[in-house]
Amino acid sequence: MKKLLTAAVVFAAVLVPSTAFAGTFTGTVVGKGGGSLAIAAKDGLVRTMRSRANLRLGARVHVNGTAVRSFGVTHHARVRGVVVRRVAGTTFLAAGGSLLAMRAASAPAAGTVVNANVVIGAGQLTQQAVQAVGHDDRVTVQAPVTAVGPGTITVTVNGHPLTLRLPAGIQLPASLVGQSVTLTVKFEDENEVEVENEDNDDGDHHGGDDGGHGGHDGGGDD
Repeated sequence: MKKLLTAAVVFAAVLVPSTAFAGTFTGTVVGKGGGSLAIAAKDGLVRTMRSRANLRLGARVHVNGTAVRSFGVTHHARVRGVVVRRVAGTTFLAAGGSLLAMRAASAPAAGTVVNANVVIGAGQLTQQAVQAVGHDDRVTVQAPVTAVGPGTITVTVNGHPLTLRLPAGIQLPASLVGQSVTLTVKFEDENEVEVENEDNDDGDHHGGDDGGHGGHDGGGDD
């Protein structure tokens, strides 16, 4: 895995397409954006899949390969993820390759793996209870870019902006705005973003392993 050093190469690397994975499961939509859905199973495991389905947060869905069928709405879900940062009352979680925004009065330190019970309403996730269960040094996520600045990149999750610092010497092009990109966030460096060559030529999706705390198994039905 090689760190990329020029903005031109970064631009080419981060636009890795994501495709829905094969499998059948049910869950609750806990995040969406950039043409993707983040779906939490009953045990909190989050999977990210490509879908243009116009579904609200809290929608109960059945997934079969690339097909998503909604069959109801719930106002409660369980999410397993890694705390990325807390900004103005919003905790950003990395879960299953997606970034989720969760309203919370407090949050564990960045890098903490948590099981969170959330209430879903008005298009938002609100933390009801949280339990720390581990720690990760880094996570890889996809999110839509809404701004780039000198040494920074800003992504927006459910209307909540999150600005992350890039490694020294990296400047991303303004043409990234509006694109959904893949980023690796290192917690030991104050949420510094590291863009890496993931050698992902098979078009597999990024609902994979967030340090062992995301991923998919093609099952997990609830």
